[in-house]
Amino acid sequence: MVATARAATPVRATRSAEHDFASEFFRTLNSVVEPLVRTGCFSPNLFAPTGLIVLETTGRRSGKPHRTPVLAMLMDGHLIVRTFRGERSAWFQNLRANPEVAYWSGGQKTLAQAIVHAPGEECHTAGLPPGAALGIAAAGMAVRMVGWRFAVLAPQN
Repeated sequence: MVATARAATPVRATRSAEHDFASEFFRTLNSVVEPLVRTGCFSPNLFAPTGLIVLETTGRRSGKPHRTPVLAMLMDGHLIVRTFRGERSAWFQNLRANPEVAYWSGGQKTLAQAIVHAPGEECHTAGLPPGAALGIAAAGMAVRMVGWRFAVLAPQN
């Protein structure tokens, strides 16, 4: 029996080209933005609670560290990070596989535990400071209504 490869359909070829373009675009953008964010530029703080951090996850297949600039909101010492891409986001998939992460904010590296939230999953707030719990409740509405994914990064002491 001889195996033959299927020819790419126009729809598959278009999706593949769009995926490759988007992946390459974000890879290039991240290579420029990451060094700036790691030094503390654009970090969330008390006066501007939303900003950029560099999130370091462990690759779910490779086991290697991956660093990605992500938008984060600071609430009671915890960070809330989210993705519009849902389960297609590689860093979100890595969080699911291994919630032990590190992040850079304000030029400092912090070890954290990620608590992942997605549609159909309970938003756990037990043990979190009141401000962080309130932020999770608000983000939980977006999860249910729009299908966003988010995670709370709880710093390890």
